[in-house]
Amino acid sequence: MNEEEFLGFSHGFRPRRGQHDALDALYVGIAQRKVNYILDADVAGFFDGVSQDWLIRFVEHRIGDKRIIRLIRKWLKAGVLEDGIVTVSERGNGSRLVISPLLANIYLHYAFDLWAERW
Repeated sequence: MNEEEFLGFSHGFRPRRGQHDALDALYVGIAQRKVNYILDADVAGFFDGVSQDWLIRFVEHRIGDKRIIRLIRKWLKAGVLEDGIVTVSERGNGSRLVISPLLANIYLHYAFDLWAERW
């Protein structure tokens, strides 16, 4: 996915967009419109709870190159080495992987952002 394809209100792990930018946007939205309620959500254990099957489906929706899909599958199945023990999980996007923030944004784009935009 290109950076331009993510929605404007999505701020996590994006260039020139941080938590302070999100708070500024929230302030402007509240100050300029009548607001009845605000939804604040922090998804506990998000990186560990992501459905790998859905994540791959979301990536496949935008990327047709099977080699890239295979590489992402390998990253997800690589596991984590701690104290000499490798742990492989069927869930999560490997929060210690370099690609994890991008995969998280792709997942949230399809699982949350498109819904929130329509709502």
